[in-house]
Amino acid sequence: MTLSRLGSAAAVAMMVTVAGTVLTTQPAAAASTVNYKHSQAQFDNNPGNGAAAWVWVWTSADKAELRWQYYDGSGGTLDTGPGPGSTASLSKDVWRISLCEYWSEWDYSCSDWKS
Repeated sequence: MTLSRLGSAAAVAMMVTVAGTVLTTQPAAAASTVNYKHSQAQFDNNPGNGAAAWVWVWTSADKAELRWQYYDGSGGTLDTGPGPGSTASLSKDVWRISLCEYWSEWDYSCSDWKS
């Protein structure tokens, strides 16, 4: 077996081992990022600022809207226009986010949800 195949086999074995692990609680997620068209959004369930979670959105488009859902199904939104972006500290862990970009009130599209 060549060195590269040996490395691939080890990586597959590690993925199978991790995939077999059962999570009994919500994972402590590191920051997750969504890049969509001219915008970017991020959430972190361990922000280190005392909040349960933190969200951030930035765009160079007319408007971007970050949508999030909590594990209980509720959620919220955070809008921003071109410039430095917007942030919010949240009281609950975020399950997933979607990022929408607007060109007018009726002309917009959204990314897929990302956990």
